Amino acid sequence: MDMIYWDHYYSITLLINLLIITGLFASLRLFSGTIAHINASDELLKKDNPAFGISLAGATMAMTIMLSGVIYGDLESSRTETVTVLALFGILGIALMAVTRIIFDKITLPDISLRDEIVKGNIAVAIADAGNVLATAIIIRAVMIWVPLYTISGLTAILGSFAVSQIILTSMTLLRIKVFSFTNKDSGLQNELKNGNIALALRFSGQKIGTAFALATAARIVIYEEYEIFSILAVWFLASIGVILIWKALCFIAHRIILFRVDINQEVLEQKNIAVGALQAVIYVSLGFLISTV
Repeated sequence: MDMIYWDHYYSITLLINLLIITGLFASLRLFSGTIAHINASDELLKKDNPAFGISLAGATMAMTIMLSGVIYGDLESSRTETVTVLALFGILGIALMAVTRIIFDKITLPDISLRDEIVKGNIAVAIADAGNVLATAIIIRAVMIWVPLYTISGLTAILGSFAVSQIILTSMTLLRIKVFSFTNKDSGLQNELKNGNIALALRFSGQKIGTAFALATAARIVIYEEYEIFSILAVWFLASIGVILIWKALCFIAHRIILFRVDINQEVLEQKNIAVGALQAVIYVSLGFLISTV
């Protein structure tokens, strides 16, 4: 038994934390349906709507990723403080994911109503929506772990880092949409998603998640300083841009090697080749993940 570590106080606190996390997790189905004004039971059980299922699955996985960043809380504080802070920051994380969905719906893809398309069963839009919330969860988790103490300064750092990451993530997505429109005169990215191009949706989501991993890497580079929040956020921004550029260069090389002599645009846009779209998505996500672990 000497080989097994057991601290009664810490273990009980972690168990309580886990129960709170489980409660937040279990409420996701109701929360997700309410925030989008959709009856989750009808979509899942009566309509057998695969798009809503994919969207909810993405949100569920995103919740898991995000909550894993707050489950330990601040174990140096009293149990009551630890549990209270955990619950509050868990709710904050959920709220931030709701905010990013609004940004995605109203700013990133203004020509698409996520709710209407998902209710209609548009799988491509559901995949894009799932990719967006997963990307946000990856960033929030990294920030929650990056901030060692859940204080007012810590809250400022979390909100500031979230704002910086959303600016970068949204700007890069808007840039991709502009580039797509420039290189494909006959069709815009939003139109392709509305028309149900799953291959493009997979690539789009992969790019978003890969970018999020690159952004999360900033938490491993930038050292948290409680009393220099704004200076840290500036450094976070610069570090994120640098990592993203490295990630994009690696993705460019990987595409040239793995998809050698493949006309990617023809496969994804004209033939709607899901295999190629999925492979592209995996390249983006895998390289982003690898960078985040270095």
